Amino acid sequence: MSQKINLSKKQKQIVYAGDGPLLVKASAGSGKTRVLTERIRYLSEKTNRKILAVTFANKAAEEMKERLKDIAKLQNRLFTGTFHGFCQYVLENHGNLVGLSKMPHIFEEESDRLKLIENAIQQTPSYNSDYRNQNRKEQRDSCYRALEFISRVKREIIYDEDLFNESEDTNIGLLYNSYQDILMSQNAIDFDDLLLLTYNLFIEHDKISSLFRRTYQYICIDEAQDLNNAQYKVLLALTKGEHKNVMLVGDPNQSIFAFNGSSPDFMTVNFVEDFNPEIIELKENYRSSRAVLRAAEKIIPGSSDIMNTVIEGIFEMHKLADEKQEAEWIYKKIIELINIGQHENIEGNITYEKIAVLARNRYIFNTLENILSENNTPFYYKMTPGALKFESDTMKIFDMALRVRLNQRDTLHWNRLLDLLDIDIDKEINLQSIVRTMKPGINKQVLETVIYLNDDGSNLKSCLGGLKELLNNDLTDIDEGEQMMVYNDIDAILNHWHNYAKKTDKKSLHHFRNAMALGQTHPLTQHNGISLSTVHTMKGQEFDIIILMGMDDETFPDYRAIRSGGVEMTQEKNNLYVAFTRAKRFLYVTWPQKRLMPWGSIKYRKISRFLECFN
Repeated sequence: MSQKINLSKKQKQIVYAGDGPLLVKASAGSGKTRVLTERIRYLSEKTNRKILAVTFANKAAEEMKERLKDIAKLQNRLFTGTFHGFCQYVLENHGNLVGLSKMPHIFEEESDRLKLIENAIQQTPSYNSDYRNQNRKEQRDSCYRALEFISRVKREIIYDEDLFNESEDTNIGLLYNSYQDILMSQNAIDFDDLLLLTYNLFIEHDKISSLFRRTYQYICIDEAQDLNNAQYKVLLALTKGEHKNVMLVGDPNQSIFAFNGSSPDFMTVNFVEDFNPEIIELKENYRSSRAVLRAAEKIIPGSSDIMNTVIEGIFEMHKLADEKQEAEWIYKKIIELINIGQHENIEGNITYEKIAVLARNRYIFNTLENILSENNTPFYYKMTPGALKFESDTMKIFDMALRVRLNQRDTLHWNRLLDLLDIDIDKEINLQSIVRTMKPGINKQVLETVIYLNDDGSNLKSCLGGLKELLNNDLTDIDEGEQMMVYNDIDAILNHWHNYAKKTDKKSLHHFRNAMALGQTHPLTQHNGISLSTVHTMKGQEFDIIILMGMDDETFPDYRAIRSGGVEMTQEKNNLYVAFTRAKRFLYVTWPQKRLMPWGSIKYRKISRFLECFN
């Protein structure tokens, strides 16, 4: 039987609900994660079949597994991962039915896709003629517009026959086709293709979708307010009107990924129309204080139930003369809180780890970071888990060479590798041929390392260890700064390999690369000190004490959102609501009256238009 847990009456109603579709609208701090995991625990006792739990972040998936680790044979009974991770799993097993001879390589980096766009433009003469007459900024804008068009076509699942109706510029439709042809020629796909191909597989091959319906008796989707069209269509194609045991959990007020085509409407409108679920609302708050919720209520009225919140907490706003004084005030407030030691509103001692400083953009932290460093105050940047980005030129060569080794049709990274090595070759050639012509040195050793790697990665650690040893002998042709970065890069990739290797019995370099691309191998290491984080990165996390800095207009909301208006400004307000509700007990908001611009001039600022309601 399920372990005894302390749940409210409304939470028990969700956890022990019977079969059928279920929609849980859970406001901030209402115990959403606990209810979801306990619901999965309860369902695992009802069935011997599998449960599919979809999250929107790998970290959330790992946290869910940790909470449920006491369930016997959990790995065999529960698939927990992101939509992209689930789609990768489907395609790895059945991708041959949609034309994949083997699992393609995933081009996850925006820079890679922009480079493919440039190549596609060159192969689309009607588009290229205008492109060549543009200046560099106009060309870059054109590439981004094209990339967004391609992503939108895939998210909205627009097929070839309707492609040219999606834009007044018919050339951009031709560009889409060129882009896809280049991907195919290099045995590659991008993130959006994972969803699109899985959707096509389920639609065109009912036996496969039926197989997954039989395999997974229950489907649970977390953070459902962030569903986009392609993800929701995958859900519809999987369930096909036959599978009714679907649970969606989310908070419509915390949707902050509109730039990726997401909308809370898929949860609150489409799911209701398509599944006719039982709807249960969780409004009780077990996390935030009254003061924080009263402030959040002013940002989005009706967003929180303050009546059942016991702890009073603190909410303060402070206007400072400039960025330096703002950063100094924040530092002094942090030290003041640490010196207090204990407060009746906060469980245990007040430590650096219970404090987070948030901002709309990372550059806002520059002055504060300097002050914290000067005073030896521990802090760290909270980073979004994802693909490993190498810092050293040496390991960038390793990365490019590994991609080419694993996918010989990958001309994009082949050309990038040649650029990094400063080699100009017209005829077709391979890694072994290049190595034979190179002089002794770190770059030659890097390519030899890639060549000698076993397909299953069993010698990855020893090969990279050999690279480290080379850094200390006379063959090394790089400076000390690069050496240190290479060391760090090697340690980082070995951390990723360690996390990958402990999760799978059948290892391969190819699967490892794709797992890294999907952010499934991030170490997720714990850090010490004050957390500095953008609002987007902090989503789903809470701290006892939050300091939200940089709340001047055109910083938050961002000036681009102000210019665009409409949904962009709605999204910014949602972002601010999310920032407020990251605070469990105390919330301090600061803003500078002037900022020093990069070119040296002073720009005077007004308080964020979102905060004028507090005057």
